[in-house]
Amino acid sequence: MMERMISEIEAVSREGGWVFWGLVALAFGIAFALLSLWRSLRLPEAPLLASGDWRKLLAGKRPPMLLVARLRDSLAGRELPGALEEIDHQLFSVPTRRFPFAFVLIGAAPLIGLLGTVSGMFTTFDGMAGVAASAPVDVISKGVSEALITTQTGLVIGVPAFVVCSLLKDRFDRQRLAYRHLASLLMQREG
Repeated sequence: MMERMISEIEAVSREGGWVFWGLVALAFGIAFALLSLWRSLRLPEAPLLASGDWRKLLAGKRPPMLLVARLRDSLAGRELPGALEEIDHQLFSVPTRRFPFAFVLIGAAPLIGLLGTVSGMFTTFDGMAGVAASAPVDVISKGVSEALITTQTGLVIGVPAFVVCSLLKDRFDRQRLAYRHLASLLMQREG
């Protein structure tokens, strides 16, 4: 079983051409970007309260009032609008910067797969135009194989990564909205 899988991977990597290896490198970059986003949504740089407390505060529409009171006590003596803006920046600036980058990487995967399609078609047409007696069918099938493998690889990388990134973005948007609701609640109590 394992030997068959290794031979399949070797065949795909050989037949996919140089673009396949670019897609593999891109897949690692996308995985790193998504893991980085997931980690940043766990709020590791959370100020004033522990990151777990912030996740509880931002988990639903009604934040736990005990945590709200602890946050209000932590903010005592500070100018509230400025302090809330600073907290917003500390909590959300990293994912705000990283989401566009992740979506660009993900969008590049099918396009690089398309580049492999074009590269494979060049190989195919070279084989068709060749007058050499050295099996032009082999060159044609190699070009078609390269075109199909890279197109499929680009889509296999891009589509699931887009779904995962969209789910992370939805989580981020819900956290941001919950923070704005929390900030509004704190401002009302201040006034």
